[in-house]
Amino acid sequence: MNESDELRDWADMRLFLALVDHGTLVAAAEHLGLSQPTLGRRLTALQKRMGTTLFTRDGRRLALTDAGHAIVENARRMQSEMHAIGRALDVQSSGLSGTVTISATEGTGTEWLAPELRAFHDQYPDIVLNLLIEARAVDLVRREADIALRIGEPTQPDLIARKLVKIGFGWYASRDWLKRHGPIKSEQEVMHKDIVGFASESQPPGILPLVESPPDSALHFSVTSNSMAARMSAIRAGYGVGVASHRWATMYPELVNVFPGRNVGSADLWIVTHEELRHSARIRAVFDYLSEHVRNAAEAFETGFVGEAPAA
Repeated sequence: MNESDELRDWADMRLFLALVDHGTLVAAAEHLGLSQPTLGRRLTALQKRMGTTLFTRDGRRLALTDAGHAIVENARRMQSEMHAIGRALDVQSSGLSGTVTISATEGTGTEWLAPELRAFHDQYPDIVLNLLIEARAVDLVRREADIALRIGEPTQPDLIARKLVKIGFGWYASRDWLKRHGPIKSEQEVMHKDIVGFASESQPPGILPLVESPPDSALHFSVTSNSMAARMSAIRAGYGVGVASHRWATMYPELVNVFPGRNVGSADLWIVTHEELRHSARIRAVFDYLSEHVRNAAEAFETGFVGEAPAA
């Protein structure tokens, strides 16, 4: 293979690594914003240019050949360099225009963030705010987002992170459910009620990922979900008692904090960006605005509650 045929183009690198990381044409095409047939044709053309096969098929899954394995690390290095170039260009950006992608979890991202950023939008109408709602921690180094609001301290290097507020969690139920089932007087009593809980493919049913379920307890779950939005919807609909953040639950007058003033658990909320992106004017503006407004809402995040449990 002569020099002109080498895999040097970033588009080829991005295509190759998307297939490596996602494992199927369907998933990689969705990630790249391409149709599956288009990606298939581009893969065929790429392998033809290289004069070798990079992937074999195992059903729908793609497996790297020896040739594919041989170039993965070089591809990763090229990816890293391209991201560094992008960050370097952003550093030079002094204009308050363009897109800023903010990663956040459900609740904070879906209910609080958009209304809170409205005043920012009015002040900087040329900055497009892209809200990325993900349960996982996005990779800021790879530019999956410019800013992230994360629960828990980040561990990636080359990041700027500020601890903003503590998020408090409590037991919540709908007023209708409490009318039908009566008041709850202790947390031990909660364990014998219908519980709206957390569950995923990798984790058995529990109260909440951030709150340990009591050991050796035979909890009765009425609804479980890996989505906090779905669990909140179930609590509001009267399926039972569930753990929710005070800040989010405060938005719904039909919800009652079963034990006002008490937390069943808590977690720190951090704001994170890449150290180089911190010097981009538009990203710095969003970063500083969010930092201030989250801290201004510290009481709602940590201790806010909706009403009191009805008297017996």
